[in-house]
Amino acid sequence: MKIENVLYEYRLGISTRGLYAYTSRDWSHEEHIYYGTSPFRGIFQILDSLALKQSDVIVDLGCGKGRVLCCAALYDVERVFGIEDTDELCRVARSNLRRLRQRRSPAMVIHGKAEDFDYTQGTVFYMFHPFGPNTLRAVVSHIGRALQQRLRLIRIVYVNPKHDSVLEEVDWLERYAQWPAGDPSSRFVTYPVSFWRLHGSVEVPVG
Repeated sequence: MKIENVLYEYRLGISTRGLYAYTSRDWSHEEHIYYGTSPFRGIFQILDSLALKQSDVIVDLGCGKGRVLCCAALYDVERVFGIEDTDELCRVARSNLRRLRQRRSPAMVIHGKAEDFDYTQGTVFYMFHPFGPNTLRAVVSHIGRALQQRLRLIRIVYVNPKHDSVLEEVDWLERYAQWPAGDPSSRFVTYPVSFWRLHGSVEVPVG
């Protein structure tokens, strides 16, 4: 799998591997999670399952070095945003976007906190366990207020869903699919994944 990831990065012209240990300067409490990555094939399997349309706006919350951001920009969608509040990771993600080959959609990295983003713009929100429950609760609350301003179909993809219970508390969200780690149907996805949508929305194809 590691060799495969290296080959993907070589083909796309990006560099997203390695870890990043947050310091007290990045955040003063335990809401920040260590940077890590999912295998490329797992990311593509998740994105393929969403049956993305040209009208979709993908938001990668806690985009880190930009692996998911760059993968999403290879799809024919309206726009892709990466949200990251750590200076160094923002710099790396922007560098990767500039070098990305085969890009099909406009994409940008926004330096800021996830709870401050304008959520009226997104239709697909992607998270790879980016922060703790308090921040997640604030983000979901902001998404809810944005839906009151502009009602639309949304989906939330939560990879390694350590705080799925936060989403379970929200009455306007419903979990419409869940992939366990190591499931044969999602064998390239190394972490569990939960899929959420606006409660009562039309069926969203997965798989």
